[in-house]
Amino acid sequence: MNRVADRLGVNTLLLKITSLNGVAVVLQIIGGLVTSKLIAIYLGERGMALLGYMRNFLTATQASGSLGFANGVTALVAKHKEKNTSLSGLLSTATFVSIGITLLISGGLFLGADYWNTIVFKNEGDFVFIFTYLGIALPFITANGLLVAYINGLSKYKKIVWINIVASFLGLILSVNLIIYVGIKGALTALVITPALAFVVTLIFLFGQHKKTINVKLHQVNMSDAKQLGSYTIMAFFSAIILPLVYIGIRQHIVDSEGIIQAGYWDAMTRISDYYLKFVATLMTLYLLPQLAKTTTNTGFRKEVFGFYKTILPLFALGLFLVFFLRNFIIQLIYTENFLAMEAIFKWQLLGDFFKIASIVIGYQIISKNMLKLFLITEIISLVMIYFASVYFVKTYGFEGAAMGHCLTYFVHLCMLLFIFRKPLFGKLNLLDE
Repeated sequence: MNRVADRLGVNTLLLKITSLNGVAVVLQIIGGLVTSKLIAIYLGERGMALLGYMRNFLTATQASGSLGFANGVTALVAKHKEKNTSLSGLLSTATFVSIGITLLISGGLFLGADYWNTIVFKNEGDFVFIFTYLGIALPFITANGLLVAYINGLSKYKKIVWINIVASFLGLILSVNLIIYVGIKGALTALVITPALAFVVTLIFLFGQHKKTINVKLHQVNMSDAKQLGSYTIMAFFSAIILPLVYIGIRQHIVDSEGIIQAGYWDAMTRISDYYLKFVATLMTLYLLPQLAKTTTNTGFRKEVFGFYKTILPLFALGLFLVFFLRNFIIQLIYTENFLAMEAIFKWQLLGDFFKIASIVIGYQIISKNMLKLFLITEIISLVMIYFASVYFVKTYGFEGAAMGHCLTYFVHLCMLLFIFRKPLFGKLNLLDE
Protein backbone atom coordinates (compact mmCIF):
# COMPACT_ATOMS: atom_id res chain seq x y z
CA MET A 1 0.00 0.00 0.00
CA ASN A 2 2.81 2.40 0.89
CA ARG A 3 4.44 1.84 -2.46
CA VAL A 4 1.18 2.40 -4.29
CA ALA A 5 0.52 5.57 -2.33
CA ASP A 6 4.04 6.78 -2.96
CA ARG A 7 3.66 6.14 -6.66
CA LEU A 8 0.39 8.01 -6.74
CA GLY A 9 1.97 10.87 -4.82
CA VAL A 10 4.76 11.23 -7.35
CA ASN A 11 2.36 11.12 -10.28
CA THR A 12 0.05 13.63 -8.59
CA LEU A 13 2.95 16.00 -8.05
CA LEU A 14 4.09 15.57 -11.64
CA LEU A 15 0.60 16.27 -12.99
CA LYS A 16 0.20 19.27 -10.67
CA ILE A 17 3.47 20.78 -11.86
CA THR A 18 2.54 19.91 -15.45
CA SER A 19 -0.75 21.83 -15.29
CA LEU A 20 0.81 24.80 -13.50
CA ASN A 21 3.79 24.91 -15.84
CA GLY A 22 1.44 24.49 -18.79
CA VAL A 23 -0.15 27.88 -18.14
CA ALA A 24 3.23 29.61 -18.22
CA VAL A 25 4.43 27.75 -21.31
CA VAL A 26 1.18 28.39 -23.22
CA LEU A 27 1.61 32.12 -22.57
CA GLN A 28 5.26 31.88 -23.67
CA ILE A 29 4.22 30.03 -26.82
CA ILE A 30 1.57 32.64 -27.63
CA GLY A 31 4.23 35.31 -27.21
CA GLY A 32 6.58 33.33 -29.42
CA LEU A 33 3.92 32.92 -32.08
CA VAL A 34 3.25 36.65 -32.11
CA THR A 35 6.94 37.56 -32.44
CA SER A 36 7.52 34.86 -35.09
CA LYS A 37 4.63 36.23 -37.15
CA LEU A 38 5.99 39.75 -36.88
CA ILE A 39 9.49 38.57 -37.82
CA ALA A 40 8.09 36.77 -40.87
CA ILE A 41 6.09 39.84 -41.96
CA TYR A 42 8.61 42.57 -41.21
CA LEU A 43 11.96 40.78 -41.55
CA GLY A 44 11.36 37.78 -43.82
CA GLU A 45 13.45 34.62 -44.24
CA ARG A 46 16.75 36.52 -44.11
CA GLY A 47 15.80 38.13 -40.80
CA MET A 48 14.83 34.72 -39.44
CA ALA A 49 18.26 33.34 -40.31
CA LEU A 50 20.11 36.33 -38.82
CA LEU A 51 18.18 35.99 -35.57
CA GLY A 52 19.06 32.28 -35.61
CA TYR A 53 22.76 33.14 -35.68
CA MET A 54 22.34 35.47 -32.70
CA ARG A 55 20.18 33.02 -30.73
CA ASN A 56 22.87 30.36 -30.96
CA PHE A 57 25.59 32.83 -30.02
CA LEU A 58 23.53 34.11 -27.08
CA THR A 59 22.98 30.57 -25.79
CA ALA A 60 26.71 29.88 -25.92
CA THR A 61 27.57 33.21 -24.27
CA GLN A 62 25.06 32.74 -21.45
CA ALA A 63 26.44 29.29 -20.69
CA SER A 64 30.01 30.64 -20.74
CA GLY A 65 29.13 33.39 -18.28
CA SER A 66 27.33 31.13 -15.82
CA LEU A 67 29.90 28.33 -16.35
CA GLY A 68 26.95 25.94 -16.59
CA PHE A 69 26.43 26.15 -12.83
CA ALA A 70 22.61 26.26 -13.06
CA ASN A 71 22.02 22.50 -13.19
CA GLY A 72 24.68 21.96 -10.55
CA VAL A 73 23.14 24.53 -8.19
CA THR A 74 19.67 23.00 -8.66
CA ALA A 75 20.86 19.42 -8.08
CA LEU A 76 23.09 20.23 -5.09
CA VAL A 77 20.56 22.55 -3.43
CA ALA A 78 17.88 19.83 -3.80
CA LYS A 79 20.25 17.35 -2.18
CA HIS A 80 21.53 19.57 0.67
CA LYS A 81 18.78 22.15 1.18
CA GLU A 82 18.52 21.46 4.93
CA LYS A 83 22.21 22.24 5.50
CA ASN A 84 22.63 26.01 5.61
CA THR A 85 26.43 25.87 5.95
CA SER A 86 26.84 23.66 2.90
CA LEU A 87 24.48 25.83 0.88
CA SER A 88 26.26 29.05 1.83
CA GLY A 89 29.59 27.71 0.60
CA LEU A 90 28.05 26.32 -2.57
CA LEU A 91 26.18 29.53 -3.44
CA SER A 92 29.11 31.76 -2.55
CA THR A 93 31.39 29.77 -4.83
CA ALA A 94 28.87 29.68 -7.67
CA THR A 95 28.09 33.40 -7.37
CA PHE A 96 31.58 34.89 -7.12
CA VAL A 97 33.22 32.58 -9.66
CA SER A 98 30.49 32.89 -12.31
CA ILE A 99 30.07 36.66 -11.90
CA GLY A 100 33.86 37.07 -12.15
CA ILE A 101 34.00 35.09 -15.39
CA THR A 102 30.93 36.91 -16.69
CA LEU A 103 32.58 40.31 -16.21
CA LEU A 104 35.61 39.13 -18.18
CA ILE A 105 33.40 37.89 -21.02
CA SER A 106 31.38 41.12 -20.92
CA GLY A 107 34.58 43.11 -21.31
CA GLY A 108 35.58 40.97 -24.28
CA LEU A 109 32.20 41.49 -25.93
CA PHE A 110 32.21 45.21 -25.27
CA LEU A 111 35.76 45.84 -26.51
CA GLY A 112 35.70 43.28 -29.33
CA ALA A 113 32.25 44.03 -30.75
CA ASP A 114 33.60 44.49 -34.31
CA TYR A 115 35.35 41.13 -34.20
CA TRP A 116 32.28 39.27 -32.92
CA ASN A 117 30.06 40.90 -35.53
CA THR A 118 32.33 39.48 -38.25
CA ILE A 119 32.46 36.03 -36.63
CA VAL A 120 28.71 35.66 -36.04
CA PHE A 121 27.14 37.47 -38.99
CA LYS A 122 29.92 37.10 -41.60
CA ASN A 123 29.09 39.61 -44.35
CA GLU A 124 25.34 39.66 -43.72
CA GLY A 125 25.18 43.02 -41.94
CA ASP A 126 26.69 45.51 -39.51
CA PHE A 127 25.31 44.70 -36.05
CA VAL A 128 28.27 45.73 -33.89
CA PHE A 129 25.97 47.46 -31.39
CA ILE A 130 24.28 44.22 -30.33
CA PHE A 131 27.50 42.82 -28.89
CA THR A 132 27.98 46.01 -26.88
CA TYR A 133 24.45 45.60 -25.49
CA LEU A 134 25.14 41.94 -24.70
CA GLY A 135 28.30 42.91 -22.81
CA ILE A 136 26.20 45.16 -20.57
CA ALA A 137 23.32 42.70 -20.14
CA LEU A 138 25.30 39.50 -19.52
CA PRO A 139 26.02 39.99 -15.75
CA PHE A 140 22.28 40.41 -15.12
CA ILE A 141 21.49 37.32 -17.19
CA THR A 142 24.03 35.26 -15.21
CA ALA A 143 22.72 36.50 -11.85
CA ASN A 144 19.15 35.64 -12.84
CA GLY A 145 20.15 32.13 -13.92
CA LEU A 146 21.76 31.44 -10.53
CA LEU A 147 18.77 32.81 -8.60
CA VAL A 148 16.27 30.73 -10.57
CA ALA A 149 18.45 27.60 -10.19
CA TYR A 150 18.52 28.11 -6.42
CA ILE A 151 14.74 28.56 -6.22
CA ASN A 152 14.30 25.46 -8.39
CA GLY A 153 16.50 23.43 -6.04
CA LEU A 154 14.20 24.42 -3.18
CA SER A 155 11.24 23.11 -5.25
CA LYS A 156 9.49 26.49 -5.25
CA TYR A 157 7.58 25.61 -8.41
CA LYS A 158 4.87 28.29 -8.22
CA LYS A 159 7.38 31.09 -7.78
CA ILE A 160 9.37 30.02 -10.83
CA VAL A 161 6.24 29.71 -12.94
CA TRP A 162 5.09 33.22 -12.01
CA ILE A 163 8.55 34.64 -12.71
CA ASN A 164 8.41 33.03 -16.17
CA ILE A 165 4.90 34.38 -16.84
CA VAL A 166 5.69 37.99 -15.92
CA ALA A 167 9.10 37.99 -17.63
CA SER A 168 7.59 36.52 -20.81
CA PHE A 169 4.81 39.11 -20.87
CA LEU A 170 7.23 42.01 -20.47
CA GLY A 171 9.55 40.47 -23.06
CA LEU A 172 6.66 40.17 -25.51
CA ILE A 173 5.72 43.85 -25.18
CA LEU A 174 9.36 44.84 -25.70
CA SER A 175 9.84 42.53 -28.70
CA VAL A 176 6.66 43.56 -30.50
CA ASN A 177 7.48 47.26 -30.30
CA LEU A 178 11.13 46.89 -31.29
CA ILE A 179 10.38 44.59 -34.25
CA ILE A 180 7.64 46.86 -35.64
CA TYR A 181 9.36 50.20 -35.13
CA VAL A 182 13.07 49.36 -35.39
CA GLY A 183 13.21 46.26 -37.63
CA ILE A 184 16.01 43.70 -37.53
CA LYS A 185 18.09 45.80 -35.15
CA GLY A 186 15.14 46.02 -32.79
CA ALA A 187 14.57 42.26 -32.95
CA LEU A 188 18.22 41.61 -32.08
CA THR A 189 18.04 44.12 -29.22
CA ALA A 190 14.94 42.43 -27.78
CA LEU A 191 16.67 39.05 -27.99
CA VAL A 192 19.49 40.32 -25.76
CA ILE A 193 17.57 42.57 -23.35
CA THR A 194 14.66 40.22 -22.54
CA PRO A 195 16.68 37.67 -20.48
CA ALA A 196 18.33 40.53 -18.57
CA LEU A 197 14.89 42.00 -17.84
CA ALA A 198 13.96 38.69 -16.18
CA PHE A 199 16.52 39.44 -13.44
CA VAL A 200 14.47 42.43 -12.29
CA VAL A 201 11.32 40.30 -12.25
CA THR A 202 13.05 37.60 -10.17
CA LEU A 203 14.26 40.15 -7.62
CA ILE A 204 10.76 41.58 -7.25
CA PHE A 205 9.28 38.13 -6.60
CA LEU A 206 12.01 37.29 -4.08
CA PHE A 207 11.87 40.56 -2.17
CA GLY A 208 10.29 40.06 1.22
CA GLN A 209 9.03 36.56 0.38
CA HIS A 210 12.00 34.28 0.95
CA LYS A 211 12.29 33.35 4.63
CA LYS A 212 15.38 31.18 4.34
CA THR A 213 18.37 33.50 4.04
CA ILE A 214 21.64 32.19 2.66
CA ASN A 215 24.71 34.35 3.18
CA VAL A 216 26.90 34.78 0.12
CA LYS A 217 30.38 35.82 1.21
CA LEU A 218 33.73 35.89 -0.53
CA HIS A 219 35.56 34.01 2.23
CA GLN A 220 33.18 31.07 1.82
CA VAL A 221 34.38 30.40 -1.74
CA ASN A 222 36.17 27.03 -1.64
CA MET A 223 37.80 24.51 -3.95
CA SER A 224 35.58 21.62 -2.84
CA ASP A 225 32.40 23.30 -4.10
CA ALA A 226 34.22 24.62 -7.17
CA LYS A 227 35.28 21.06 -8.04
CA GLN A 228 31.70 19.78 -7.73
CA LEU A 229 30.36 22.63 -9.85
CA GLY A 230 33.24 22.25 -12.30
CA SER A 231 31.82 18.98 -13.60
CA TYR A 232 28.58 20.77 -14.48
CA THR A 233 30.65 23.46 -16.23
CA ILE A 234 32.17 20.85 -18.54
CA MET A 235 28.72 19.38 -19.20
CA ALA A 236 27.31 22.80 -20.05
CA PHE A 237 30.30 23.50 -22.29
CA PHE A 238 29.22 20.68 -24.57
CA SER A 239 25.44 21.06 -24.45
CA ALA A 240 25.11 24.85 -24.28
CA ILE A 241 28.24 26.09 -26.06
CA ILE A 242 29.48 23.45 -28.50
CA LEU A 243 25.97 22.48 -29.68
CA PRO A 244 24.98 26.06 -30.66
CA LEU A 245 28.33 26.37 -32.46
CA VAL A 246 27.57 23.13 -34.29
CA TYR A 247 24.18 24.58 -35.28
CA ILE A 248 25.93 27.70 -36.56
CA GLY A 249 28.13 25.42 -38.67
CA ILE A 250 25.13 23.51 -40.01
CA ARG A 251 23.31 26.77 -40.81
CA GLN A 252 26.38 28.12 -42.60
CA HIS A 253 26.59 24.91 -44.64
CA ILE A 254 22.95 25.35 -45.68
CA VAL A 255 23.69 28.98 -46.63
CA ASP A 256 26.73 27.94 -48.70
CA SER A 257 24.94 25.01 -50.38
CA GLU A 258 21.38 26.29 -50.76
CA GLY A 259 21.24 29.95 -49.78
CA ILE A 260 20.21 32.06 -46.80
CA ILE A 261 16.49 31.71 -47.67
CA GLN A 262 16.69 27.93 -47.16
CA ALA A 263 18.62 28.48 -43.93
CA GLY A 264 15.71 30.70 -42.86
CA TYR A 265 13.30 27.79 -43.44
CA TRP A 266 15.38 25.56 -41.19
CA ASP A 267 15.54 28.26 -38.51
CA ALA A 268 11.79 28.73 -38.76
CA MET A 269 11.34 25.01 -38.08
CA THR A 270 13.67 25.08 -35.08
CA ARG A 271 11.65 27.98 -33.65
CA ILE A 272 8.44 25.93 -33.88
CA SER A 273 10.31 23.02 -32.30
CA ASP A 274 11.48 25.25 -29.47
CA TYR A 275 7.88 26.23 -28.65
CA TYR A 276 6.64 22.74 -27.80
CA LEU A 277 9.99 21.48 -26.47
CA LYS A 278 9.95 24.36 -23.99
CA PHE A 279 6.95 22.82 -22.26
CA VAL A 280 8.61 19.44 -21.64
CA ALA A 281 12.08 20.88 -21.05
CA THR A 282 10.94 23.28 -18.32
CA LEU A 283 8.86 20.51 -16.76
CA MET A 284 11.93 18.28 -16.56
CA THR A 285 13.99 21.08 -15.05
CA LEU A 286 11.29 21.88 -12.49
CA TYR A 287 10.41 18.31 -11.54
CA LEU A 288 12.74 15.63 -12.89
CA LEU A 289 16.17 17.07 -12.07
CA PRO A 290 15.43 17.78 -8.37
CA GLN A 291 13.68 14.40 -8.00
CA LEU A 292 16.53 12.43 -9.54
CA ALA A 293 19.06 14.38 -7.45
CA LYS A 294 17.28 13.19 -4.29
CA THR A 295 16.82 9.60 -5.54
CA THR A 296 19.50 7.16 -4.38
CA THR A 297 18.16 3.79 -5.60
CA ASN A 298 17.57 2.09 -8.94
CA THR A 299 13.94 1.65 -7.92
CA GLY A 300 13.54 5.40 -7.56
CA PHE A 301 15.29 6.07 -10.86
CA ARG A 302 13.13 3.50 -12.68
CA LYS A 303 9.94 4.92 -11.13
CA GLU A 304 10.75 8.48 -12.19
CA VAL A 305 11.69 7.55 -15.76
CA PHE A 306 8.74 5.27 -16.46
CA GLY A 307 6.39 7.59 -14.56
CA PHE A 308 7.41 10.36 -16.96
CA TYR A 309 7.06 8.05 -19.94
CA LYS A 310 3.56 6.94 -18.90
CA THR A 311 2.32 10.39 -17.88
CA ILE A 312 3.94 12.93 -20.20
CA LEU A 313 5.41 11.16 -23.25
CA PRO A 314 2.03 9.98 -24.69
CA LEU A 315 0.68 13.54 -24.43
CA PHE A 316 3.82 14.84 -26.11
CA ALA A 317 3.48 12.27 -28.93
CA LEU A 318 -0.17 13.25 -29.44
CA GLY A 319 0.85 16.88 -29.65
CA LEU A 320 3.48 16.05 -32.28
CA PHE A 321 0.87 14.23 -34.41
CA LEU A 322 -1.37 17.30 -34.25
CA VAL A 323 1.49 19.58 -35.24
CA PHE A 324 2.30 17.33 -38.21
CA PHE A 325 -1.25 17.15 -39.54
CA LEU A 326 -1.77 20.89 -39.04
CA ARG A 327 1.64 21.87 -40.39
CA ASN A 328 0.32 23.85 -43.37
CA PHE A 329 -2.02 25.84 -41.16
CA ILE A 330 0.69 26.33 -38.49
CA ILE A 331 3.20 27.66 -41.03
CA GLN A 332 0.74 30.24 -42.36
CA LEU A 333 -0.43 31.12 -38.84
CA ILE A 334 3.05 31.67 -37.45
CA TYR A 335 4.83 32.86 -40.58
CA THR A 336 3.58 33.57 -44.12
CA GLU A 337 2.92 31.63 -47.34
CA ASN A 338 6.54 32.28 -48.29
CA PHE A 339 7.57 29.70 -45.68
CA LEU A 340 5.44 26.81 -47.02
CA ALA A 341 8.53 25.17 -48.51
CA MET A 342 9.53 24.18 -44.97
CA GLU A 343 6.71 21.61 -44.82
CA ALA A 344 9.17 18.93 -45.95
CA ILE A 345 11.17 19.32 -42.72
CA PHE A 346 8.33 18.61 -40.31
CA LYS A 347 8.28 14.80 -40.29
CA TRP A 348 12.00 14.50 -39.55
CA GLN A 349 12.10 17.32 -36.99
CA LEU A 350 9.06 16.05 -35.05
CA LEU A 351 10.27 12.45 -34.99
CA GLY A 352 13.72 13.63 -33.88
CA ASP A 353 12.17 15.73 -31.11
CA PHE A 354 10.27 12.69 -29.82
CA PHE A 355 13.52 10.72 -29.61
CA LYS A 356 15.19 13.76 -28.02
CA ILE A 357 12.70 14.07 -25.17
CA ALA A 358 12.69 10.30 -24.56
CA SER A 359 16.48 10.35 -24.28
CA ILE A 360 16.71 13.50 -22.14
CA VAL A 361 14.47 11.89 -19.49
CA ILE A 362 17.11 9.17 -19.01
CA GLY A 363 20.00 11.56 -19.60
CA TYR A 364 19.04 13.72 -16.61
CA GLN A 365 20.29 10.87 -14.41
CA ILE A 366 23.78 11.53 -15.78
CA ILE A 367 23.48 15.21 -14.84
CA SER A 368 21.84 14.70 -11.44
CA LYS A 369 24.49 12.16 -10.39
CA ASN A 370 27.37 14.15 -11.93
CA MET A 371 28.55 11.28 -14.19
CA LEU A 372 31.04 13.41 -16.11
CA LYS A 373 32.87 10.70 -18.09
CA LEU A 374 29.65 9.09 -19.27
CA PHE A 375 28.26 12.49 -20.21
CA LEU A 376 31.35 13.33 -22.28
CA ILE A 377 31.26 10.03 -24.17
CA THR A 378 27.58 10.26 -25.11
CA GLU A 379 27.67 13.99 -25.87
CA ILE A 380 30.77 13.88 -28.08
CA ILE A 381 29.29 11.02 -30.10
CA SER A 382 26.03 12.96 -30.53
CA LEU A 383 27.69 16.25 -31.47
CA VAL A 384 29.94 14.64 -34.05
CA MET A 385 27.01 12.69 -35.48
CA ILE A 386 24.59 15.62 -35.75
CA TYR A 387 27.12 17.76 -37.60
CA PHE A 388 28.40 15.21 -40.11
CA ALA A 389 25.00 13.56 -40.62
CA SER A 390 23.42 16.98 -41.28
CA VAL A 391 26.18 18.01 -43.67
CA TYR A 392 25.89 14.72 -45.56
CA PHE A 393 22.09 14.83 -45.79
CA VAL A 394 22.08 18.52 -46.78
CA LYS A 395 24.39 17.69 -49.69
CA THR A 396 22.08 14.84 -50.71
CA TYR A 397 18.58 16.17 -49.91
CA GLY A 398 18.97 19.92 -49.53
CA PHE A 399 18.01 21.90 -46.41
CA GLU A 400 15.64 19.07 -45.39
CA GLY A 401 18.77 17.08 -44.62
CA ALA A 402 19.47 19.15 -41.49
CA ALA A 403 16.27 17.81 -39.91
CA MET A 404 17.13 14.29 -41.07
CA GLY A 405 20.48 14.55 -39.29
CA HIS A 406 18.67 15.76 -36.17
CA CYS A 407 16.33 12.75 -36.26
CA LEU A 408 19.08 10.17 -36.77
CA THR A 409 21.26 11.66 -34.03
CA TYR A 410 18.64 11.58 -31.29
CA PHE A 411 17.48 8.08 -32.27
CA VAL A 412 21.06 6.84 -31.81
CA HIS A 413 21.36 8.89 -28.59
CA LEU A 414 18.24 7.26 -27.14
CA CYS A 415 19.50 3.77 -28.07
CA MET A 416 22.84 4.52 -26.38
CA LEU A 417 21.19 5.60 -23.12
CA LEU A 418 18.79 2.64 -23.09
CA PHE A 419 21.78 0.33 -23.47
CA ILE A 420 23.88 2.11 -20.82
CA PHE A 421 21.05 2.12 -18.24
CA ARG A 422 19.56 -1.24 -19.25
CA LYS A 423 20.15 -2.81 -15.82
CA PRO A 424 18.57 -0.13 -13.60
CA LEU A 425 15.72 0.32 -16.09
CA PHE A 426 14.97 -3.26 -17.12
CA GLY A 427 17.08 -5.56 -14.93
CA LYS A 428 16.08 -7.44 -11.79
CA LEU A 429 16.31 -5.26 -8.67
CA ASN A 430 17.94 -6.62 -5.55
CA LEU A 431 17.15 -5.65 -1.95
CA LEU A 432 19.69 -2.83 -1.93
CA ASP A 433 17.88 -1.19 -4.85
CA GLU A 434 14.49 -1.17 -3.11
